[in-house]
Amino acid sequence: MTANEKVNILMVDDQPAKLLSYEVILAELGENLLKATTGTEALEQLLKTDIAVVLMDVSMPDLDGFELADLIRQHPRFQRTAIIFISAVYLTDLDRLKGYQRGAVDYISVPVIPELLRAKVSIFAELHRKAKQLESLNRELEQRVAERTDELERRAEALQQLNGELARKHQELDAIIRTAPDIIFSRQADGSRDYISDWFYEYTGAAMGSGKGFGWLDFVHPEDTERSMAQWMHCVQSGENYESEYRIRGRNGEYRWFRARAVPIRDFEGQIVKWYGTCSDIHDSKLLEQSIRENASELERLVDDRTAALRRLSGRLLTMQDDERRRIARELHDGLGQELAAAKMMMDGIREKNSVQANRRAAKEASETIDRAIQQVRSLSHLLHPPLLDEVGLLSAVRWYLDGLTKRSGIVTALDVQPPTFPRLGAELETAIFRIIQEALTNVYRHSGAQKAWVTLMQGDDRVAVRIRDDGKGIESPVAELRPGSIGIGIGGMSQRAKEFGGELRLTNTVPGTLVEVAVPFLNPTPEKTHALVTAR
Repeated sequence: MTANEKVNILMVDDQPAKLLSYEVILAELGENLLKATTGTEALEQLLKTDIAVVLMDVSMPDLDGFELADLIRQHPRFQRTAIIFISAVYLTDLDRLKGYQRGAVDYISVPVIPELLRAKVSIFAELHRKAKQLESLNRELEQRVAERTDELERRAEALQQLNGELARKHQELDAIIRTAPDIIFSRQADGSRDYISDWFYEYTGAAMGSGKGFGWLDFVHPEDTERSMAQWMHCVQSGENYESEYRIRGRNGEYRWFRARAVPIRDFEGQIVKWYGTCSDIHDSKLLEQSIRENASELERLVDDRTAALRRLSGRLLTMQDDERRRIARELHDGLGQELAAAKMMMDGIREKNSVQANRRAAKEASETIDRAIQQVRSLSHLLHPPLLDEVGLLSAVRWYLDGLTKRSGIVTALDVQPPTFPRLGAELETAIFRIIQEALTNVYRHSGAQKAWVTLMQGDDRVAVRIRDDGKGIESPVAELRPGSIGIGIGGMSQRAKEFGGELRLTNTVPGTLVEVAVPFLNPTPEKTHALVTAR
């Protein structure tokens, strides 16, 4: 039980009016208040619920308060349950003594003082809460002690195994040193070598023992000797790990690159008592590294050129896509739309001149069919590329699209524009933002199961921000993180459109629903430039 968790307070009285008054008095405590009108009902509540305080009337027809208290105290589970008697009849000292003998913690006479009753019940409720917390802490402590005991036993067994394997490990270490392809060495605290493996002598052809002390420096390339020695003495004085690269002369007189590493061993006081290290042949990797450096600049240039080409290609593809949509929309509207309108006019003329009722009915149905076709062509044309987007601007196109979406899908939409005097943007940027909103709302309609959607357009000094939020079921974490392979063409297209203008797409689970955010850098035009832009269009 936590410090803020509510406790249960049971109020027992055969008169509902009194129970109601107790409930009003104790409501300020913020605890769970349970009511019982008989002793039997109170026992049932006690057996199925953890009760902190029992507030009961002494005089009840079924079981009086004293009898009920006896039954409660007989159960081991309720030995420490706080019982407070309230009586308007039994008010003598003998009655009070009888109540305390039944295990009561308090005996209150009527009329009840609300503040006093609240204070007493609050104290016992808090005591019950603290007792439950203490029980929980005791159980947790016992569990931790048991876990620590098990851990100590496991560590003791592991220590025995380690001691048993220590001798074998020493033998294995000696074998590794003798067969290792690297030069292995140890040094004294002053930096002089006191051990160097046989591989040093095999490689250099030097006499055994000649590499100890500072004799190994005789085989280091003259151009590397001073630098490597200075690095080594710096580490000896500072206690830092040692690492250096230098060339060592082989028995054939040729030099090869080696990388030396060493770490200090310290005593309990932190003083260095020994150094252990290795010296590895890195000559081939050194040559490869040099070759990579020589070709790195050329590779970076090729990558930059290819990235720029891909970006230009991506931009051209999106532009071609929008141009194609615009062309199809114009052809549908100016070609097929006008043809259908002409057909409707002819059918209307036939209906007016024909006197046969059946032909009139057929002509009327044909006219209505052509009306629907014209409306479908106009809707398709607007969806492919809304004329409002070119003629009036982004805000009008978005409002038109939201109205149509609400009518078609039943999803309630809202548009928030900040500031209200939202400026016209460039044609390409307005088209990109409209397509992002269109794709996001299409996903809301197809996948989210949402009832409402909100679109916000915000324009600041240096950027334009778009937010599309819904109250649907949300998206999975891989999609929100835009992991490759988890997002579809729609989200990928929105992300690419944002990147083409230096922007960024972000997806967030809002529980409920999903938040789509796009921020695109934008240089806020001056009022004169804005007016000129609108006038030109």
